[in-house]
Amino acid sequence: MKLHLFGNHSPDGQTEIIVPTGYRSVQRWHPHLGDIFPDFTAQSSIGKIDFHNWAEGHWVYLFSHPAAFTPVCSTELADVASRKEDLAARNVRAITLSRDRLEDQAIWAEDLAELFGHPIDFPLVSDPEGVIAGVCGMVHPHEDALLTVRKAFIIDPALRIRMIIEYPMSIGRDIEEVLRVIDALQATDAENLAAPAGWMPGDPLLVRAATSDDEARTRFGDRLLMLRRYLRMVRPRPKQ
Repeated sequence: MKLHLFGNHSPDGQTEIIVPTGYRSVQRWHPHLGDIFPDFTAQSSIGKIDFHNWAEGHWVYLFSHPAAFTPVCSTELADVASRKEDLAARNVRAITLSRDRLEDQAIWAEDLAELFGHPIDFPLVSDPEGVIAGVCGMVHPHEDALLTVRKAFIIDPALRIRMIIEYPMSIGRDIEEVLRVIDALQATDAENLAAPAGWMPGDPLLVRAATSDDEARTRFGDRLLMLRRYLRMVRPRPKQ
């Protein structure tokens, strides 16, 4: 049985979103870091999407954008499409959402492929009634009461939200930063470390505050660099 709360399905039944059971007591729930991203069913440019089934086992970059045939959105989708191989190398699937009709999305995607030279072959989700956008906080009245803002989520293979970022409608996002954050999440998850400001692959990572000095010495050996009692760096593993 599917349970719908807060009007989380469209009148035509084509789009629905299911908030995880533990969150349903919250009257105005929006996704937070560490939450399981809600499951949803919607029509997309690749057909019907059952989000959890489609996403599980992969990292996911899910981003909303205001509308098809608009300048900033066009450059953002082209930017993501141009990094298809880089996303695949990190086990990342991209997916975007707007309130456009499928027909408009299809025409727009074909035009972008011709214009920028990269096929838009990740799913473009159609949420015309704003069902998913409303639950996930993608519509901001101070920006536009109807269009989705530039909100993005990085979701891990266990379907947990690991990053949330919002941009105003007038500013395009940078896929390089998305890839950097995914690299940082994957690197820090592997050894339970933290990433410093501006971290890039190959840079030292940081020991978490809750880790004792003795534990850090045992785990990291001569890779550990003690700068201060509160600032302990870990050099990358030597390349084999």
